Amino acid sequence: MVKSSTGFLEGAIAEARAFLDGADPAVVSPGRAAELVESFCELERLGAAGKLLFCSRAAQSDSWGSTGHRSYASFLAQHQGTALGEAVSAIETSRRLEGLSKTKEALLRGEISPSQAKEVSLGAQRDPEVETELLDLAPKETFRSLKEQVRRVMCRSGSQKEEKERYMQIQSSRYLRHFCDHDGALHIEAKLAPDLGARVVSAICAEADAIFRQHRKEDRPEPACAYRADALVALVKRAGAACGSDPRRGGADSVVIRVDASALRRGHAQGKELCEIRGVGQVPLATVKRLLPESFVKILVKDSVDVLSVCHVGRLVSAHVQSTLEERDGVCVVPGCDVSFGLEAHHWREEFAKCKTTALSGLCRICPRHHDMVSYRGFKITGGPGRWELVTPRTGGAEEPSALDSS
Repeated sequence: MVKSSTGFLEGAIAEARAFLDGADPAVVSPGRAAELVESFCELERLGAAGKLLFCSRAAQSDSWGSTGHRSYASFLAQHQGTALGEAVSAIETSRRLEGLSKTKEALLRGEISPSQAKEVSLGAQRDPEVETELLDLAPKETFRSLKEQVRRVMCRSGSQKEEKERYMQIQSSRYLRHFCDHDGALHIEAKLAPDLGARVVSAICAEADAIFRQHRKEDRPEPACAYRADALVALVKRAGAACGSDPRRGGADSVVIRVDASALRRGHAQGKELCEIRGVGQVPLATVKRLLPESFVKILVKDSVDVLSVCHVGRLVSAHVQSTLEERDGVCVVPGCDVSFGLEAHHWREEFAKCKTTALSGLCRICPRHHDMVSYRGFKITGGPGRWELVTPRTGGAEEPSALDSS
């Protein structure tokens, strides 16, 4: 039976390959394309269901050992072209299904998806009595609702001891990780005990509400997730300023920049040249120039593989200069902008890399939006106190003063 089924699957795979060979979406109607997408979704669902059905058993084989992989999960991850965690999750779900006949049958009949089967099996393994309840819930509710119900099942405790053990298990497995995506953007992922995580979320949401109110005054709405991201940055900046550590010893906002000498001379990186924050990734040179005034920057200038120099750049504004600056520039100095939240010190006369000073006469405070315009879009702040102007980039003619950029 299995042998004949294997032959049938091989034939189906061959037919699918033949169909896709030379397939051209441009020659079919949009309606026909929609029908084909639905068919491929069904094939995808059946393939995932079959994988869950057999991969636990396949993991018992030693055939993958000759391929040089350290585990079947490693072999499966490479074979299906996914992360190792996804392969491990598939094998774990497959093992749970072995003792859950109702969930397995629902999966094979197409009543639940592989993702739903994973959630149902998690809850049913914790409490077998809820298997039927979860299977009834899965096709009726959203996937998010199903996950929430499973979470409640997983958190149930039979005793105070079990409750404490579960909490300590979460606490001992806490983490915070970060990585950069293909665009160079930083992603942060964390796992915290629920009470500690709630404090973090509460602080971020309170800060995000303040940012939202400011944006609403300026009639420039953004997604709630963007406000929360800005709130996290604002909280970290505030904590760094409050810690009062010596920046030359690596304070809370310390960063280390690695940059190739050729890129530094040119003003931007090309090809394989580096301009990166250690531990984070590649950044534009404009980002280096606009680093926060309270930051401590250590620049490692490289030529090929040799480090030519190490430049410690202390940009910490003295307390009396900072107080005077805050009093003088209570809002963004750009005419027409009344933003008072999250203002950043800006070297308007001459960039810090050249002047190496933090004198009041060369500083002003501008909002993050205008700081981005100055750093990345070629705008300039000119004029001085009482005569501030935002000057547009050169476009072939004379520079002209500009009011708030409308973009």
